[in-house]
Amino acid sequence: MVVSKQLERYKQFVGEEVIDHIYTLADELKGLRVTHFNTTAEGGGVAEILKKLLPLIDELGIEHTWRVVPLDETSNHFAAHLVDLLQGNQPGEIGEEDRRIYLEKLSQALPDKRENQADIYFIHDFQLAPFAQIYPWMRPAIWFCHIDTSHPNQNAKRYILDFLDEYALCCFNGAPSVFPEISAERTQIIMPAIDPFRTKNAPLSEVEGQMLLTKCGIDTTRPLICQVSRFGRWKNPWQAIDIYRLVKHSVPNVQLALVGAMEAADDVDAQKVLSSVQTYAQGDPSIHLLSDAELITHREVNAFQRYSSVILQRSTREGFGLTATEAMWKYQPVVGTSATGLRAQIVHEQNGYIVDDTEEAALYTLQLLRDRQLWHNMGEQAHESVRQRFLFPTMILDYLQALVRAARPLALVQKKALGD
Repeated sequence: MVVSKQLERYKQFVGEEVIDHIYTLADELKGLRVTHFNTTAEGGGVAEILKKLLPLIDELGIEHTWRVVPLDETSNHFAAHLVDLLQGNQPGEIGEEDRRIYLEKLSQALPDKRENQADIYFIHDFQLAPFAQIYPWMRPAIWFCHIDTSHPNQNAKRYILDFLDEYALCCFNGAPSVFPEISAERTQIIMPAIDPFRTKNAPLSEVEGQMLLTKCGIDTTRPLICQVSRFGRWKNPWQAIDIYRLVKHSVPNVQLALVGAMEAADDVDAQKVLSSVQTYAQGDPSIHLLSDAELITHREVNAFQRYSSVILQRSTREGFGLTATEAMWKYQPVVGTSATGLRAQIVHEQNGYIVDDTEEAALYTLQLLRDRQLWHNMGEQAHESVRQRFLFPTMILDYLQALVRAARPLALVQKKALGD
């Protein structure tokens, strides 16, 4: 049995039983070749997960490669429209001509099968869902939907479902996002998780944290409300400003930081959203809009999540919400919403708050600002809930189980071929 030095470090958090289970599953899959496909190497949860997951799984004797399939501007706009329909349930349709052009471009993305040879193909998100149909050699394949599809536009859902029959398994972040049209035998939940050893999540002294906040223009002598998320319409930064303005009536020296480094090449609406938020902020010097990827590195994100006075996550749609998980690991109760992914993590009035109404959210924010013992107690519970449910080994287990389910039919075929 191969022992991973990286995995061994997690025993202090998750115990030996979980790690031993990972080793058992990995041993069954030893020698398997897996290729992952997504659309961006930087920014967003998928790229972050793959950067950590693949080297660790390689250590277990399962060979992994990662192929980024960048989309052009037209394709990115098509994908942005699709996610608005799938995640936001906005009215509209997938235009037949737009669909044809998009699929034609995807069909030219992988000209050489030999460069992508694998035993299992892992396709991430809605943009590349057609791959298993376009490329018949891409079997068995697993599709992983990372967005919130609990209330999809039915036209967009039909578009996606047209491609899913070709997949051995379809994975989702949580049960509410699973399409009921797909049989239970072909679905699996893979809950995302964080790595406590990454720079973003590792211990950071208060002295260094305050220094990093100061570098970003924050007055560390004043209370700070913060939301860490990319500048996207579904992250609802406008409501974060509204909450700040209500709190300001009672705490005049409060500040707000909206932290979202622009890294993802496929996020075509980010600049538009940022411009709208800048206008909405009306030049208030106590509202800090931080989007420069050179300024906002993982160390700065760590500092904001760890040393802000209160953390918000005001998403109207959220497949999971790793930024909430990260903050909770840092002993922060999160004032979240009823978005699917946040409900999976936050237990109302225990480790944070689930509240959609702006005024009510402002009251909870004010309560946490004023009652720091309450903030501390809820933060302890937030940290413990992440330790038990949302650290990387739990995701690795789910991931390996998905590979086992997809690989078993393949193993039977190979065994039969050897017998013949």
